[in-house]
Amino acid sequence: MLRTGAPTRATAGCPAGRQSIGLKAWVVVVVTVASLGATAGSAEAAWGVPYPLPQVHSAPPDQSWLKDVPEKPGSATAGKVAVFTFKGDDVFEPIRAAVVRTLRNQRLNVTAALRPADSPAQYREMSCSSNLAVFIEGEVSGEGARQTVRIRLRSGVTGQHFTSAKFSGSTQAIVGAIGNALWGRVGSAIVRTCSSAAKPRRRESTPMYIEAGSPLDTPIGS
Repeated sequence: MLRTGAPTRATAGCPAGRQSIGLKAWVVVVVTVASLGATAGSAEAAWGVPYPLPQVHSAPPDQSWLKDVPEKPGSATAGKVAVFTFKGDDVFEPIRAAVVRTLRNQRLNVTAALRPADSPAQYREMSCSSNLAVFIEGEVSGEGARQTVRIRLRSGVTGQHFTSAKFSGSTQAIVGAIGNALWGRVGSAIVRTCSSAAKPRRRESTPMYIEAGSPLDTPIGS
C-alpha cells in the first residue's frame, strides 16, 4: 500500500551526499578568500606602506686652508702673501680657497687670517711689521654660470695695486681656471714684488704732532 504525504529530505532537492559536498566546497572557498585577504594585508603591511628615507646631509667642504701653515725650520719660501676675504664669494669661500691653495703650491707662505687696511701707508706699515710682500683682494659678481671674479694684487712695498686677473663662469669653472691659470698670469709679478720686499727697507717715521694753543715761551716780535 503506497504512503502519501510530503516527500522526505532525502527525496526533496539534492541528495544528502551531494549537499555535504556542496557545503564543503563553500567552506573551502570562504577559507581561501579569507587567506588571500590576509596574505594581501600582510604584503601591503610589508611592502605597500612607504617608509621615510633617511636624509643624507653632505659634509661641508674642507676648510683647513683657512689656517696658517707654520713654516718649517730651514725651509725657504718664495715670499709671504695675505689673501683677504673676497666680496660676493659663497658661504664656504671656494674661490678664495682656490687662490690660497694655488699660491701655497708655489711655495708661498700664505695667510688668510688678516683684514685689509684702509690706506697705502697702512699697507706699507703692515708689510714691514709682518714681513708681507703682497696683499690680495677679490670681488665676485653675477650668478650661476655668469659669475666674474676680479683678483687684485697690492704691493707691500708701495701700498698700491700692481696687477690683476679676471675669471668668468660658474663657481666650479672659476675654481678650476684659478688652479690652472692664475699663476701663469700673475706669478712673475708676485715673484718680482716678493724680491723687492725682501730687501732692507726703512720704516716710515712716526708723524710728529704739535699741540695747538699752547703758549709760546718767547713772544713773537720780542
